[in-house]
Amino acid sequence: MWASISEGQRRSVLINAFLGALLGSINVSSVVIALPAILRGIGLSINTSIGFMIMAWIMFAYPLVMAITVALIGRLSDMYGRGRVFTIGDVVFTVSSLLLGLTPGYGTIAGFQLVAYRFIQGLGGAMMFGNSAALITDVFPPERRGVAQGIVGISFSAGSVLGLVIGGLLATINWRWVFLFNAPIGIVSIIWAYKSVYKLPAGFTRTKIDWIGASLLTLSLVLLLMGLMLSMTPYENSSLGWGNPMVWTLLGTGGALFIVLFIIEARITEPMLRVKLFRIRQFTYGVVSSLFLFLAQGANVFVLSLLLQAIYLPLHGIPYADTPLWAGIYLIPSSVANAIFAPIGGKLLNKFGARVVSTLGAVILAVSFELLTLLPITNFSYVWFAVILFIMGTGSGLFQSPNLVSILSAVPPTERSAASGLRSAMQNIGLLMSFAIFLTLVLTGASSTLVRSIYNALVSAGVPVSDAVRLTSIPPVYALFAAFLGYDPIRTMITQASISLPANVLSSIDQLSFFPSAIAPAMAVGFYYAYHAAAILAVIAAVFSYLRGREVFHHNTVETTQVAAITNVPEGINDPDPNYNNNGNPNIDIKSDPVLRKAYAAYLLMNTELGETVLSNITSKDLIYAIAITSKLPNWFIEFINNINEYNINMSVIESLTKYVNVPNWLMEVINGWLKINSLNSNNK
Repeated sequence: MWASISEGQRRSVLINAFLGALLGSINVSSVVIALPAILRGIGLSINTSIGFMIMAWIMFAYPLVMAITVALIGRLSDMYGRGRVFTIGDVVFTVSSLLLGLTPGYGTIAGFQLVAYRFIQGLGGAMMFGNSAALITDVFPPERRGVAQGIVGISFSAGSVLGLVIGGLLATINWRWVFLFNAPIGIVSIIWAYKSVYKLPAGFTRTKIDWIGASLLTLSLVLLLMGLMLSMTPYENSSLGWGNPMVWTLLGTGGALFIVLFIIEARITEPMLRVKLFRIRQFTYGVVSSLFLFLAQGANVFVLSLLLQAIYLPLHGIPYADTPLWAGIYLIPSSVANAIFAPIGGKLLNKFGARVVSTLGAVILAVSFELLTLLPITNFSYVWFAVILFIMGTGSGLFQSPNLVSILSAVPPTERSAASGLRSAMQNIGLLMSFAIFLTLVLTGASSTLVRSIYNALVSAGVPVSDAVRLTSIPPVYALFAAFLGYDPIRTMITQASISLPANVLSSIDQLSFFPSAIAPAMAVGFYYAYHAAAILAVIAAVFSYLRGREVFHHNTVETTQVAAITNVPEGINDPDPNYNNNGNPNIDIKSDPVLRKAYAAYLLMNTELGETVLSNITSKDLIYAIAITSKLPNWFIEFINNINEYNINMSVIESLTKYVNVPNWLMEVINGWLKINSLNSNNK
């Protein structure tokens, strides 16, 4: 498609993809920081089971729907057009944001409405994100894709920071504005998308929707997420729920259904999950390396935020209500580096290939996690912390855009949305799994001494032994989640324990420094466990990235060979013809000539909607030039064609010329198709 797209359309696609990714990223972090205000606004408390459940689903509904639906939406996009589905997703996202901001009611009813609308918002986000990368691959030539994907990658980093700032500020005014601020941006994006992206060529084929595959994928991921969420809640005398038989039942059933899904999808003719793409080595190793890298990124998203909000910031005088905002500000160096090096990674892609650049990025990320183990968790220098974060963002930026380009360039154009959907699904699954993995690592490392440390600190502050026992009987995970969401962990524990303490004792333990000082010695081991695990995951990502094989990216690379493999090539391609070799491919160096490249792309796409679009972008002057080159007419004639005015050539000239020169069979089919389209247009006029 990219050979027939104007520069203005490319810019429109890039801007729309950037805005879509930016809005989606903002709406993850802004909602997390605004959760206390949202729950207070609808009259729910995190200390109740229903409040905790609704809080969790408001957080996880959006990425869960993304993980469930992007593969199905990718398939639908390949069928009906990526631009159309992207624009419809923009509409769904904006409308659901309005519904979230205007949610009526109070209490549990309002909470369930918010969860439902977050599911719808996730569907809109999936329709945009599942197509943004594929659209960029469609409309940008190979040598420019890396930079374009890098620019979109900036939006994820910028959005995560902007979301914390926007959510923190708007939540102080009214929690509804956290969602309503999307509306004006969304309306502008919809209008722009409709005028440009929506009108991009439609899909290649029409096939049946694989509802069985979609249902199995949905059920398996829901069960897996429910099992992971249950694993993060206490069970009996344990701080976590891994001893709960229901956790393993949910995870085992979800995993089994996922395996069944792959078996079924590999055998049916029109699967929703394009399992056959995993036969492509470059695609498979790129997707798997992306999964492990996003698992490792959980240490950046969750572990470092927990470290800052539960320990470091309160020890330095930041109130718990303000820690989510300040944590976002403290983590800015990582986002800045990601924004700088994502486009740089795209440029290096053309010179060194995705295997080298992405592998280097994953290794740098692993090194940054190991460097974190050299810092104390309570009183480190922010300068060194910022330097390590910058290195972390550098690694992430270098990895993502080359890896994305490599994944999508390895698959046929008709499968790009499906491939992008699979990649997005794996990334979202990785992020969802990372929360449970790293919370488990942090608490496992601290489990032997954490409760004893809190108990000793409470008794030393004057809390009666009986009350200290009741307070420490509450699993520490509740206090950590409270700190992560901006609640005072000590007051949360006191409320859950339903105890009353003397004013002087309460004042002593309610100091900002009390809770972080009590848990820091025990938590240090847990944080170091998490850092080492993140480094190992990043190294695994680097290994898979390297195993994708040698890649060479040329500036003039064209993908007509991939298109030829998946379109209906007209009869006659194997006829004896001086312009063809034994494999049926032209002997002429088509890829070095943009006019011939466009004409040959039209030939390979004959009898498709996209083929008609390419044909309509070929001018009469282009056809005369193509006839001259392929028929090996004298150079003076080719020079003459280059200098004449387009309007001096009409259809009769082309028809006459084909009678007197030896036009290749493939170009003759293009000419006939072009004459047919232009004849219809002339009659309509």
